[in-house]
Parts: sequence; C-alpha cells; structure tokens
Amino acid sequence: MRLNFLRRLRTTFSREDYSPGHPTNSPDWATTALRTCPDCEKTFIVDEMDACPDCGTAVEVTPTERDLGLR
Repeated sequence: MRLNFLRRLRTTFSREDYSPGHPTNSPDWATTALRTCPDCEKTFIVDEMDACPDCGTAVEVTPTERDLGLR
C-alpha cells in the first residue's frame, strides 16, 4: 500500500504541467517538498516543516528522484 502511495505521489509531482508565468521546463516549479517523520512513519507534503505535528520528532527531507539520480 505504501509503495502505491509513493508511486502516485511521484506521478503527481513529476508532471510538467504548464503554469502561467513559468516556463514549462522550469526545474523549480514545485514549492512543496516531502518530509517524513521517522517515528510516526508519516509523510507530509509541505512548504516547510521542522517537527512532526503529531509527535514533535524532527522530520527528514524525503529525497526526490532527482536527488537519487533517477531522473
């Protein structure tokens, strides 16, 4: 189930949709990122987050395909 969720997120965030005022090939079109709480194992889609809202643990930045060298 988690793999399907991650696959859907990747598909959603990898689309190169046109946004007025931004070139379609702009690498910085997304302003949100994935953050993961290692204790709760929850992933959040946010602009910025330092701590998990549920347990207060520091969240980690979830690497993107580009970060992992897959794109």
